[in-house]
Amino acid sequence: MSAANQAPAIELIGIDKKFGAVHANKNINLTVAKGSIHGIIGENGAGKSTLMSILYGFYQADQGSIQIDGKPITIKDSQAAIHSGIGMVHQHFMLVENFSVLENLMLGAEGGVLLGKGTDAARASLKKLEEDYELEVDPDAIVEELPVGLQQRVEILKALYRGAEILILDEPTGVLTPAEADHLFKILGVLRDQGKTVILITHKLREIMAITDTVSVMRRGEMVATRKTAETTVEELAELMVGRRVLLHVEKKPANAGEIFLSVRNLTVKDSRGVVMVDNVSFDVRSPARSSGLRAWLATARASFSKRSPGSASRLQVKSGSTVRTWPVSTRLSCVASASRIFPKIATTWVSCCPSRRARTRSSAITATSATGRAGFSTPT
Repeated sequence: MSAANQAPAIELIGIDKKFGAVHANKNINLTVAKGSIHGIIGENGAGKSTLMSILYGFYQADQGSIQIDGKPITIKDSQAAIHSGIGMVHQHFMLVENFSVLENLMLGAEGGVLLGKGTDAARASLKKLEEDYELEVDPDAIVEELPVGLQQRVEILKALYRGAEILILDEPTGVLTPAEADHLFKILGVLRDQGKTVILITHKLREIMAITDTVSVMRRGEMVATRKTAETTVEELAELMVGRRVLLHVEKKPANAGEIFLSVRNLTVKDSRGVVMVDNVSFDVRSPARSSGLRAWLATARASFSKRSPGSASRLQVKSGSTVRTWPVSTRLSCVASASRIFPKIATTWVSCCPSRRARTRSSAITATSATGRAGFSTPT
């Protein structure tokens, strides 16, 4: 039978699914050609993973039907999906981390009571799969000791070991480096060349353009378009995903940074247990060029604390030229409101006033406070 006359590997007809008030899939129709890589894209929450979870038997559709190789099929659970030749590699791997690669491969498919014979058969099958699909991995390696890219390879091998002809990958590059993602694309190309059908769920347009043959776009639970990848563009797909024109290149003027008005050097913060929460961090905060008045005020500002008599409230006094501002504050309590008024451009910075309990009059630097500790900073004079 020619490729043009082949029945589709997958056909979803009128799939509808609700979770309470949330209409996750709305009358979806999807056709995936045999021996192809078919991308499904959409924003987070578009319904991509729900649709594939229905195909894999995790969920049951409220309405609609599924056909595999042109034949209607009922997929009640993931075991039925596996028996129908469907495998799924989830975004979060389903591996037993303290088991070896071979043990994960065999788990749930041991091959009988005599595990010795089952292990030998599984090892031979694994070796053949590695050779056929360029999925080399040490069968005796412990999964938790493998890098993420190899763990994903084990998941693919698990699906192939169980006879998968259709492989669903849900956001497969979310945990991979760019180099690992490129290697995964090479593996998917080999699978396609060997006649496997691959469905790639993603929201990354680079991946779609790099590896897929066909792409379907979902938006708000609906299937809005299907395109041959070679006949579409990133701009068109982005517009279909969000329902409006998307500017992929934003014109920006050159940065016009102002002078430094907050400088932090060698900031180290420890919590009450002595655990280092921030380790030797340095940074500068620059004011916008137009806020010259703020910079001038900060450049001459000085903070001091005075305790007029034992037991009286501490006061924060800030002088700038002839201007004097004073706020009463409790000893060792954060005066966030005062900080917001003093530094309107950095109102999110927490400022803590820490006068000495022993001295009646004591000057102190303003102290930058994180949720767990303090560290000094200064404004340039």
